[in-house]
Amino acid sequence: MKVDGMENKSAKLGQAAIENLVMIGFALAFILPIAFFFMSSTSSENTKTSLAQAKVTVRTIADEAGELYLQGDGAKKTIVVNYPDSVKGASVSRGVVALTLEPEAGRRLDVVSSSFAPIQAAENFAGSRNAGLQRIALEAKRDLNGDLYVEISYE
Repeated sequence: MKVDGMENKSAKLGQAAIENLVMIGFALAFILPIAFFFMSSTSSENTKTSLAQAKVTVRTIADEAGELYLQGDGAKKTIVVNYPDSVKGASVSRGVVALTLEPEAGRRLDVVSSSFAPIQAAENFAGSRNAGLQRIALEAKRDLNGDLYVEISYE
């Protein structure tokens, strides 16, 4: 009789283990899709935040360059802007300030803003840059022809 009782207990334990595994499977079937949904929506929100931050940054640089251009030769100013986490670099060309972002692997975005002022970048303005606060020096200068422009450099 003890042998039969042992077999019956083993069968009950096995059935309980299978029931637990089935319950865990059902729980995972519901939890995993919800978790993936939240992860993807968080990534999308981070991209939107980075884009908004980059737009404010390039607009600030372009506006400040225009202000110095109107003040004339010798006007100087240092500003602090915040580069978003996904920034890869900054550039200036013909009055256009651009930040290059890479919010997702393999996807690059350029956020640009224009200024009526002719803007030139100093040598140290080229190349990749880290995210975070950046001190940018702007100075109104004259070129060899006597034309006024604004030079942008990192401090």
